[in-house]
Amino acid sequence: MAINGNGPSFGRLASVYSEVQTSLLNHPLPMPSVLKSSFKIVDGAPSSAAGNPEEIAKLFPSLFGQPSASVVPTAADPSDLGGSLKIGVVLSGGQAPGGHNVISGIFDYLQDRAKGSTLYGFRGGPAGIMKGKYVELTPEFIYPYRNQVTVVNAVIMKRCS
Repeated sequence: MAINGNGPSFGRLASVYSEVQTSLLNHPLPMPSVLKSSFKIVDGAPSSAAGNPEEIAKLFPSLFGQPSASVVPTAADPSDLGGSLKIGVVLSGGQAPGGHNVISGIFDYLQDRAKGSTLYGFRGGPAGIMKGKYVELTPEFIYPYRNQVTVVNAVIMKRCS
């Protein structure tokens, strides 16, 4: 497990889960219909902000103004996304029902359709992006959180602190 920021520590152990939690861990995640067929990712309009765009641009100089992305149907091979990808995920904090499954679904999709890709989780929400505090999400990291409902940022903080 690769961790940026503080040294590694160990989080949840799936071996101590209840029977209900264990059955949830092994329940397959549904795939959104848009991702079941061939598609391509198309750049869209540049990102912006509803308020204080100049300040936001200063805080996120490498991100602000980048194109948005859309998923568009195509006739191409659905297993070819054009090579390996590096994707970062972050949630803003607070309760995130389904947040673990969104992250698990992204991870599973990359493992299945974009071999060699890497998924990173940012520790501490948006502040983790600015401070460069992230963890590489691996099968061992993802597994104990599948179908579990907790605060996602607390999970990432617990694993990385």
